[in-house]
Amino acid sequence: MELGGRFPATIELIIPASIVAIVGGIFSGTLAGARRKSATDYGLRMFSVAIYAMPVFWLGLILQLVFAVQLGWFPVAGRIDPVVSGSLERITNLLVVDSILTGNWDALSSALRHMVLPAFTLGLILLGVFLRLTRVNVIETLEEDYIAAARARGIKERTIVYGHALRNAMIPVITFIGLQVAILLAGAVLTETVFSWPGVGRYLVERISLRDYTAVQGVVAVFALFVSMISLLVDVIYSMVDPRVRY
Repeated sequence: MELGGRFPATIELIIPASIVAIVGGIFSGTLAGARRKSATDYGLRMFSVAIYAMPVFWLGLILQLVFAVQLGWFPVAGRIDPVVSGSLERITNLLVVDSILTGNWDALSSALRHMVLPAFTLGLILLGVFLRLTRVNVIETLEEDYIAAARARGIKERTIVYGHALRNAMIPVITFIGLQVAILLAGAVLTETVFSWPGVGRYLVERISLRDYTAVQGVVAVFALFVSMISLLVDVIYSMVDPRVRY
C-alpha cells in the first residue's frame, strides 16, 4: 500500500525529467552535430561535460538556492501547496492528471510549479549524455552518401538535418534511452530526498535509515520491474523507427 501511494509521485517526476533530457539532448545534439567545429558545437560540448559531472544533489541545492530562495519563482520543496492539496480530489494520485480531470486549476498550477525544479534537476544531468550521443550519430549520418545526394538535389540543409539525418541518427539513441532508465531511477532517489518529494526514492532512503530491509527489497523489485517494462517498450519503438528490425 505504501509503495502504491508513492509510485505515482515518482512517475510524475520521471516523465517530465525524461522529456527534458531526451528532447533537450536530441535537439541540442543535432544542432551541435550540424554545426561541427563551430562555436556552438564547442559550447554545447563543454556544457554537456560540465552538467554530467555535477552531482544531482548539488545541482538540486543550487537550483533551490537561486530560483526558490533568492528569486522566489518556485517552491523550495514538496509536491503541492498544503492548502490547495486539501481541495484536490485524488483519482490516480498523479496530481497533474487529477487536477485536469477535476478541473481544479489552482491545484494544477501549484503541482506544475512544484515539479519544475526537481524535474529539471533530474533531467539536466542526463541531457548531457543524450547531447553527446546524438551529436556523434548526426555527424556520422551527415557523411553518408544519401545525404550528399540530397544536398546535390538542392534540398535545404535544415530539411536534410532534421528530416533525413536525425531519424537515422535516432536509432542508437532510442536504444540508449532504455539503458538510462536505471540511472534515472537512481537519480530520483537523490532528487526526491533533496526536494522532499514524496516518491519511492525518498521512501527508500527512509526505509534504509530505519533498517527496514523488507521494504527495501520491495522497492528494488519494483524498480527492476519498471526498468524491464521500459526496456520492452523501447524495443517495440525501435522496431517502429527502424523497418529493418523485425521480431
